[in-house]
Amino acid sequence: MSKFPKVLSFLNERMNIFYLSAFVPLLIFAYYHTDWFFPIIIPIYGFILLMIKKQNLQLHPQPNQVQKVLGLFIVSVSFFVYYGLVPFFPYVPFYTSANYVIYLLGLSLIFFEAPALKDIATSLFLIVAGTASPFISDWLEPYFSPYVTIQFAYLIQGIVNLFGVRATIINPTGSSPVITFPTNQGGQITALFNWYCVGVSGLLIFSTILVVLLVEEHSSLKSRVMWSVIGIAGVLILNVFRVVFILLADYFYGAEVGATIHYVIGYTLFIAWLTTFLYIFSKKTGQVST
Repeated sequence: MSKFPKVLSFLNERMNIFYLSAFVPLLIFAYYHTDWFFPIIIPIYGFILLMIKKQNLQLHPQPNQVQKVLGLFIVSVSFFVYYGLVPFFPYVPFYTSANYVIYLLGLSLIFFEAPALKDIATSLFLIVAGTASPFISDWLEPYFSPYVTIQFAYLIQGIVNLFGVRATIINPTGSSPVITFPTNQGGQITALFNWYCVGVSGLLIFSTILVVLLVEEHSSLKSRVMWSVIGIAGVLILNVFRVVFILLADYFYGAEVGATIHYVIGYTLFIAWLTTFLYIFSKKTGQVST
């Protein structure tokens, strides 16, 4: 019974209720993405960015009743976005980033006066732009894939050959070159390289997060350029490492092991680098650590 007053005290604090309400839909998000957890990463970082804005948000007064009703209506509508998306994207999950963005918009209208949307806008932008990155990557593919993919394949071929892999490239003039090499176990590996191997989607997602962070950070132009170069270079280097590691696993342990690694290594490296970068960035710039 002694804990009951503490619970009431927590619930009486407006900011605590706001952040708890903003967090709960992430559990719904996770439930509908159990087979592929990566899509929830961007909304999670959007929520973290929202937490960083706590000091600014708590300065905004509560809205009037009309705005609260409008916000409640938007929150309710956010759970039905699926029915507007499914005619165009038949395999879309019930709860997506689109739901969450609209939900956060309505939630902010319930808890804060309209000017607070300026502080919440960066979180919404991060989620929208990050989620749209794969679609932007698909749009860029026909323009850049014929030039970028083959150069990337040659780079990977040169690196794996340094490890004793006798890799050769088939179809070097096409947009989907093939690397083939004998394995250490006597088999033959044939790996198709396409636009998605280059890692453009991950680069766009990271760039979106980077843009949001640098807009929020009031530092010199030199510092922003330096952090941009470090962040983007890290993504590019790790993507090369990812592909090389997969092919070396194919070479030494066989295609089955390589396929297993292929399924998890990209997300693992991306999340690890993003977390490391944000931690170092926050320590160096004095921002709240994630």
